[in-house]
Amino acid sequence: MARGARAAKFQLKGCMLRWIGNARNGRASHRCFRGWGPGRATLILVAALLNGCSAKGNQNQEFADFVDRYLDEFAKRHPSIAAGNGLHMHDDMLEDFSATGIAQESKWLLGAKVRLAQIDTSKLTPDARVDHTILNGIIDGWQLDLDVVKNWQRNPMIYAAAVSDGVHNLMTMESDTPERRLARVESKLRGVPALLAAAVTNIENPPEIFARRGTQMFQGAAAMLRGDLRLAFASVADTALARRVFALADSTATAIDTYVVDMEQRVIPGAKGKVAIGAQNVLARYRAEELLDIPLDAMLAIGNRQLAVEESSFVAAARKVDPNRDPMDVWMDIRRDHPKPGELVKATQAIVDSLQDFVTQAELVRLPNAERVVVLPSQPFDIGLASMHASPPLEPTPVKSIYYVTDANPSWPPERQAAWLERFNYASLAITSAHEAMPGHFVHALFMRQTPGKVRRIWIGLNPFPQPSSGQDGWAHYAEQMVVEQGFKAGDPRYEMAQLSESMTRICRLIAGINVHTGSWTMDQAAQFFMDKAHLPEPAARQEAERTSYDPTNGGYFLGKRAVLKLRADYKARMGDGFSLKEFHERVMKNGIAPWWAHRALMLPGDAGAIVQ
Repeated sequence: MARGARAAKFQLKGCMLRWIGNARNGRASHRCFRGWGPGRATLILVAALLNGCSAKGNQNQEFADFVDRYLDEFAKRHPSIAAGNGLHMHDDMLEDFSATGIAQESKWLLGAKVRLAQIDTSKLTPDARVDHTILNGIIDGWQLDLDVVKNWQRNPMIYAAAVSDGVHNLMTMESDTPERRLARVESKLRGVPALLAAAVTNIENPPEIFARRGTQMFQGAAAMLRGDLRLAFASVADTALARRVFALADSTATAIDTYVVDMEQRVIPGAKGKVAIGAQNVLARYRAEELLDIPLDAMLAIGNRQLAVEESSFVAAARKVDPNRDPMDVWMDIRRDHPKPGELVKATQAIVDSLQDFVTQAELVRLPNAERVVVLPSQPFDIGLASMHASPPLEPTPVKSIYYVTDANPSWPPERQAAWLERFNYASLAITSAHEAMPGHFVHALFMRQTPGKVRRIWIGLNPFPQPSSGQDGWAHYAEQMVVEQGFKAGDPRYEMAQLSESMTRICRLIAGINVHTGSWTMDQAAQFFMDKAHLPEPAARQEAERTSYDPTNGGYFLGKRAVLKLRADYKARMGDGFSLKEFHERVMKNGIAPWWAHRALMLPGDAGAIVQ
């Protein structure tokens, strides 16, 4: 419960209203985010009293209907995010970031919070009950973002992502015929002038890094509209529809160019906004998204303790490679053993295929079908190193899953290309691929097609939006360690070192994210921390440090892995001789994307143990 919260019960004609309830302990509580004030909380209660108690009956059906209505409204307001989740009801729309649109969304979330509270959770199935708690937290996270942190006023990346992600999904995810998807691209592009106008009006003194990266993403979106769009719809290029859409795409790209010039000339030179969102807001996001009520100093203590443990293991693994050399010299040799420029995609595909063979032969999981991962080069608007775009579990007909990797930019000097590719050394590339593809995100997405309901089958947001990442990325981060401990590459200590480097990187994300967003560290200090403690090359360390600026809770990777390891140990103790690692993995993945509190509630009924230690 948030500091200063009061327990409260309200009797409404014989039924209980759980007001912003804490389902973990069964008590109702009043929780306000900093900046809301008591008046807003009172509105929630008044609305609930006016609406009255929800009709008794099948509460599971009522909750399912609520989820459907919620997701439909969410898809209207965030169609680009929704499409990535297989929700295509509003693919023809573009996000409305006008001040009026934001105010309407905030009002809708407030009402959704009230209606959700009226559902009697005691009459829900265990699966629906955890979904209720998760969705309650997600709404809290979105309200925090819209009303308190206000990223819509400080981060142009969210505007660029609406265009690039929305159009890219229609280009690459074959959720409908090319003609219908292209028609939706046309409709979406007609909304870009209003989106750019909202960005010009709303973005006020952003952090310089947000302005710079947002500009880069917009430039990538313009390049996509001028080039990749035609390649994606080459099969219908000779139609009148295509000619009309391609002409619109060109004019839209020109409008984006104009916005980029304005950013470069007017906004970036004076961009002095603070990156830090403050300790209370970081903590509120962890509570809302991850259902983790752990003080930030306790999180830092867990991180620093585990960082020391893994640093010691890293040195021990280096001794296995060569006991007579300095561990960092050993690691530098491993880092320099990487694909040549232009060969990263081919090398990654070979590694993914070898991981699939290993996972199958070691019986770590029984793959539910014969789908395989396709590896492609990252798109120009992709700001990451590597990312998995798995077929969304709610997609009516599964679409092609694509694993994107970012090769060295051929325009860079040779030494910079080599430094970039150090991050993709063969050992680290295998660990990253275990995370992104096999048995990480890709396999997780396959099993999520069997997850009950819809709440745990969606990625509810994208950075810097609220999203439960400990369940999604915690599983994938666990997969990195698990394949090594189960014998991938026959115990080669170089792969152990790579896995530990990745693990230390995730611990550093937690520590750096907290320090950056409490104002204790600069970006330069964070980058140096990644170089010193995660042993990353400078370009990758800088990339990681900058990520903390727009992803305050990316410590969810590390906290999620700690949670799944603890759950595995506790579940094994409860199951005794009946424990099966394969069954554990499959059950966790079928439980979907969920904070680890939910996994424990489903797999260890009645358990009151700590989620993370």
